[in-house]
Amino acid sequence: MTQKSKLRVIKIIDPILCIRCDYAYIADVVMPNGKRKKMFYCSRLDCDNWLSACGPSKEVQIEREESA
Repeated sequence: MTQKSKLRVIKIIDPILCIRCDYAYIADVVMPNGKRKKMFYCSRLDCDNWLSACGPSKEVQIEREESA
């Protein structure tokens, strides 16, 4: 059974805030047209720094920093 992803591609208002945020990660995103892009992955649902006006993504791989 295949589940539809609830992850969506959104528009960030100020990317500098995401760089400094503990809830933001870099993700490798496959768009519905098959193109890959590096984007932020935000795990904070109540963030005021993004708008959810864009469409869904096809696939997302989150790059997390590993602890040494």
